[in-house]
Amino acid sequence: MAVWSGRPNACWRGAGLRLHYVQSVKIIHTPKLRAETKHVVRQRQLLAIACVLLSGSAFLRSAPPAPPPSTPLSELHAAQLMEATLLARQAGPEELQKLDRIFGDLETKYPLDAAIKNGHAEFLWSIGEQHRAVAAWLAAEKLDPNNAAVLDHLAGSSFAAGEVKKAAGYYVRAMGSAPDNAGYHFSYANLVFLFRHELHDAAHPESNSLLEEALKHFAEAARLEPRNTEYARAFAETFYSMAKPEWPEALKAWQHLSDISPQKDFALLNLARVHMKLGNKPEARASLALIQDPKYDRLKARLIERIEAE
Repeated sequence: MAVWSGRPNACWRGAGLRLHYVQSVKIIHTPKLRAETKHVVRQRQLLAIACVLLSGSAFLRSAPPAPPPSTPLSELHAAQLMEATLLARQAGPEELQKLDRIFGDLETKYPLDAAIKNGHAEFLWSIGEQHRAVAAWLAAEKLDPNNAAVLDHLAGSSFAAGEVKKAAGYYVRAMGSAPDNAGYHFSYANLVFLFRHELHDAAHPESNSLLEEALKHFAEAARLEPRNTEYARAFAETFYSMAKPEWPEALKAWQHLSDISPQKDFALLNLARVHMKLGNKPEARASLALIQDPKYDRLKARLIERIEAE
């Protein structure tokens, strides 16, 4: 995960922060659904692309004109680049409406192309036309029921509408269509973790089985993208919520986070806690000894007290 060290500008938006509440020595870990929907993440990506385009505008003016788009995909990409540029300079309603018509013309020209409808829907969502966006995604789903990107968007929009069971169903279908996409596993696991009391069904009649489902998909996301600290942390944190945690597996998860994280102290603190769960006092002391950030001093001291007292 990249660490931003400068100031945000029109071409960058910071990611949401995960919250951790400290109560005495106990740390309550709460994996949460990303504050940004996939649509917001996509908008930020488009803004980044547009910044590159705008920074290279002098070169583009001197370069020979590109040949006109001649395929559905190239025409879609041209419209999306225009979208990125308009969003980067915060274009007004008239220009956005013009681009809306361009996307509409593409849908008319290629009525059976699900990617065109998906691109139009993404644009509509980004300008606040949620109802039209969902209608376009539903139309795209009819054309291509196994389109993972469309299913993922329908999951996100269903969640935004408060329809968590429908969202879970779309995420399951998206994972089935693209099982190697770590983001789909992570989003589904987050949803299941947060709404485990509302998603009971025949396969998961009680909340603990849904926690196991969440843990499984957090693990899969971390396996598919082993350098992603957000995925690794969510997987490791979920063990604390399990009715019967597999502490040796939790230890491996926290050790992995410590190995890949540029900020290791939080992982080391939890490694110490899990070592204590396993009765490994020397290992717990060794983990605590490696913590350097002063903000953990109080927790570190209390954990040392517990090691000596238990």
